Amino acid sequence: MIKVVLWDVDGTLLNFHAAEKVAIRTLFEEFGFGECTDDMLADYAVINRRHWQALERGEMTKPQVLVGRYREFFGKYGLDTSKSQDFNDRYQLALGDTIVFYDGAVETIKALQAEVLQCAVTNGTKIAQDKKLTNSGLGELFDNVFISDVIGVEKPNVGFFDAVWAEIGQFEPSE
Repeated sequence: MIKVVLWDVDGTLLNFHAAEKVAIRTLFEEFGFGECTDDMLADYAVINRRHWQALERGEMTKPQVLVGRYREFFGKYGLDTSKSQDFNDRYQLALGDTIVFYDGAVETIKALQAEVLQCAVTNGTKIAQDKKLTNSGLGELFDNVFISDVIGVEKPNVGFFDAVWAEIGQFEPSE
């Protein structure tokens, strides 16, 4: 019998890629970088994925990922790499400005509210996830929210889930 559902926010409930494209394109204008084309976004996606995979393997820290992806991306296109930190700082906030739900996401969470404990589990940054959860209304629907920045361990590391189970305590992982 399932008693707990751990929801990943980005890519499961919210269409992260749609929000990401809007955020990056908006910030390209804000920073005076010109147009960010579909090809550029495709290149960024490859760079970004590679950096996050390095984090999961323990080869990079989260701060290195967050700024390093932009430094590499900007360098590829001859943009000012010294803007990487500022761009990332603004990006963390801009991600929460565009909310795109996957079909049935909210309805599913609401249907399960009386049946199971529901928690958000995410590797997103605290600042980005707080804004997304507030602007989407999801924060009010979850029983608890677990963010890797707060826990200090990234998913899928077992330490992340150990922290989750320690907090919700009365349930077994098999449930």
